[in-house]
Amino acid sequence: MQTFLITANDTDVGKTYVTGILAQHFAALGKVVQIVKAIDCGGSNDAENAAQAAGSTKNLSAHTLLSFPQPLAPLAPKNHEGNEPVLPRLLSALGALPDCQIRIIETAGGVAVPIDPDGSDWRDFAEAIQPHKTIVVIDDRLGAINQGRLLHRYLQNLPHCFLLNETQPAPEVVKHSNREAYSRAKMPLIARLEYKQNELVDFYPNWLEPAPQTNRPTTTASLESTLQQGLQKRKETDCFRLLPDPELPSGCLNLADNDYLGLRHNPSLIRTGQKALEQWGTSSSASPLITGYTRAHADLEESIHHWYGEQPTLIWNSGYAANQSILQCFIMPGDLVIADRLIHNSLISGILQSGARLIRFRHNDIGHLESLLQLHRGRKIHLVTESVYSMDGDYPDLAAIAALKSHYAFNWFLDEAHAVGWYGKTGAGLAEEQGVLEQVDILTGTLGKSLASAGAYTVFRQDWMRHLCINEAAEFIYSTYLPPTSASIAEAAINIIRKQANQSQQWRQAARQFRAELRKNGWEVIGEDSPIVPIICGSSNATLSLSEKCFQRGLKVGAIRPPTVPKGAARLRLSLKSTLQPSDYQRIIEALGQPKSNDE
Repeated sequence: MQTFLITANDTDVGKTYVTGILAQHFAALGKVVQIVKAIDCGGSNDAENAAQAAGSTKNLSAHTLLSFPQPLAPLAPKNHEGNEPVLPRLLSALGALPDCQIRIIETAGGVAVPIDPDGSDWRDFAEAIQPHKTIVVIDDRLGAINQGRLLHRYLQNLPHCFLLNETQPAPEVVKHSNREAYSRAKMPLIARLEYKQNELVDFYPNWLEPAPQTNRPTTTASLESTLQQGLQKRKETDCFRLLPDPELPSGCLNLADNDYLGLRHNPSLIRTGQKALEQWGTSSSASPLITGYTRAHADLEESIHHWYGEQPTLIWNSGYAANQSILQCFIMPGDLVIADRLIHNSLISGILQSGARLIRFRHNDIGHLESLLQLHRGRKIHLVTESVYSMDGDYPDLAAIAALKSHYAFNWFLDEAHAVGWYGKTGAGLAEEQGVLEQVDILTGTLGKSLASAGAYTVFRQDWMRHLCINEAAEFIYSTYLPPTSASIAEAAINIIRKQANQSQQWRQAARQFRAELRKNGWEVIGEDSPIVPIICGSSNATLSLSEKCFQRGLKVGAIRPPTVPKGAARLRLSLKSTLQPSDYQRIIEALGQPKSNDE
């Protein structure tokens, strides 16, 4: 069960209304919701009123723990006589309520109103029940900054966030000032309510996400049953994942990996790996801050450093680890992150773990991005994008994004995992291709795709950024470092890529022509010249069937299904290689044939 405590800076600032709106939010998600009024003073019937505001009775119930006769503070003489403690009674009544999935508890009055003769208040109540989040409603007017800062300090060490509710019309300049002040003070602002409106503005539901173990059965047997039911549901919806056969049939053309430059079996890289094994052994055997950082790693960093115009560089165990760690290091709770809607899971995870507020702009829509930058001008903003998107194979106008930096202040995180090697005059990626490397604050690339090795790297605009990761990034500090062999192979691969980068136009032209042929045959294809070619099939079943058809004809392709991509957007994902010949492309086109609708 997940519990939220709704309190405020004062009385009559809209706690009940907010309770109803949040109850509506969870009820719409199919949750069993309980609205609980901790103390009802004077027959206000706040619990029932909140339920009415929620607008739905399905899976929704209202309860009051204690009722006092007068519309006064709980400890007013006409409400409470003697020294009988109230807090134990509240906890006892709370424990007697039936089970639910979401419990929203509204206090009486502000958070510091005493509820016990000994001075205990709603903060003490929160400490006793340990809600997932205490939500503080504050009147959005002059004074909201002072009130918020005081309560932020008062509630320190308790998970809490704020909601600004405009109970009376307030000048826009005042409301804007309040938002900016909360952001600067790193006070988590979950949402706002405009005057006489019932929709939350700037709502960040990630603040309300349940903990990972929420609502799981407590017994081993029931837990196993629940988990197995989840697996069964995946099977029923064709979303069940299995490890593939570890060996491909002889002659099978692999279009499912990310070896875009065909270097995986390069004889020179294999010899480099063999020599590195003899010199360094099979493992680094330690974290980089102990003995895991070897000359092989330092040489790789130096190569990347020169590759990217003398920018500070750091090596990571994986691209996923790099993205998670970097975002958690540089983004603070309360910061604003504006991100493309299709960014990779590693980036989303890092953002959410940072405690920042996340807003997504429409995929590759620079106009929408600029409108959000303009709306939130003055805030501390981080922009998170990719170059080539892994599931769609398209990319944004990086030059247009870079141009926005002359008008708006933001830190730009760019993931180039799928662009390195395929784009750029030296193969360094799309940012190099479009001449915007100097505008990117932090850029991540991987060693396990075009570079045919394992691990990842990051280049930074300033040296202090590198040092921050070395000192603060848990993945870097506490993990056994990348094997030196992988570092040596990656360095050698960079040398190959830089020498053959002048051929990239040929590869990209082949990718364009291939897409044109597929579209001519009736397939829905995304992107233009990247090595990632998504063919939209729609349903998971249709995608799996087409994938199997290709496999029977000697092609290994990726079948990408929900939740990796949106429901109804399942697709084949073909990864092209610079080594493909015209005969290979023709073989693929013949194996795919035409969509069924064109055959019928």
